[in-house]
Amino acid sequence: MPRPRTPLSSYGRISTVEIEPRKWRARTRYRFDDGKLRQVERFAPSRAKAEAALKIALTTIQAGTAVEVKRETRIRDLGERFLLSKADRAPRTLETYRHSVNRVIVPRIGDLAVSEVTAERLQRALDAIAAENGPGEAKKARAVLSGMMGLAARSDAIKGNPVRELAPIQAKAVGATAVPLADLPRMLGRLASDEQASANGLADLVTFIAGTGVRISEALDLDVADVAGSVVTIRKSKTTAGERRITVPAGVASMLATRPIVDGPLFPTPLGKRRDRRNTSGEWQAARERLGLGDYTFHSFRKTVATALDQAGLSARDIAEYLGHANPSLTMNTYMSKTVGGRRAADALDSLMHIRSR
Repeated sequence: MPRPRTPLSSYGRISTVEIEPRKWRARTRYRFDDGKLRQVERFAPSRAKAEAALKIALTTIQAGTAVEVKRETRIRDLGERFLLSKADRAPRTLETYRHSVNRVIVPRIGDLAVSEVTAERLQRALDAIAAENGPGEAKKARAVLSGMMGLAARSDAIKGNPVRELAPIQAKAVGATAVPLADLPRMLGRLASDEQASANGLADLVTFIAGTGVRISEALDLDVADVAGSVVTIRKSKTTAGERRITVPAGVASMLATRPIVDGPLFPTPLGKRRDRRNTSGEWQAARERLGLGDYTFHSFRKTVATALDQAGLSARDIAEYLGHANPSLTMNTYMSKTVGGRRAADALDSLMHIRSR
């Protein structure tokens, strides 16, 4: 006898599994209005909490499918309807959508009715977002607006999606500015002496990034178990070349040795949790403004390290391996192995950048 189909707006059996210590996943398949079954999952520290979080999400999805979009529906309400329709997405993706809706789109056009949203009004809003928040944020907002207005079009609230008429968003070819080598010791010293930056762990994190040039995502993904003396193993990176072992400068190794030996993230929040990249970037921006450190991002230190290694006379291959870039040539990539890279690089950074233990 064939297995009965899951009814619309309902879900099947919920399965729960502990995927790592104190991280449980609850998962099920929900049948949406289009008839398709899609996987929905939520995570929590315990089995019961994960299952409860999943049931709340499923209830939210069910409530969202009953919301009607009309010509007089306000953009802020359409944004909520859009978020409900995306409730099956990964938590990080959903958080990106929510940030764009609540922090970027709604403050500018949230009180407009769907029928009042023209291509010309959207273009002005996106131009303002690009000017104030950058092209990257504007591109995210455009993608979310396209989804929102597409939802309105499918509900017959508007005739077509006006986002399709907008001009492309041009990204500015301006990258991070490297921190001058002569200014780096002063910057790290001011940060180390700042009580707030030291208390919340930001000073140690910045010192590590400044002394190694690792990506902020790589630093936040590190665990205590990834450190063995002066050697750090980077297991998670945006590229295959980024997965590497590096020898860190003596000052950085000394700083790491003084940190409490507790299993978990190498640079946790004050509550011991893994840091969120966006929140950490916000903390760094606040610290820069408070201490007058200049408009330098985490990526600025990556450029500074590349500059320091180049001035120390290291080859392009040495620098590429230390920073986790793809190898400079196919020959080097094929015939030269990467083991514990960078003793020479670490010595160069220690002497040029004057990173010392506190």
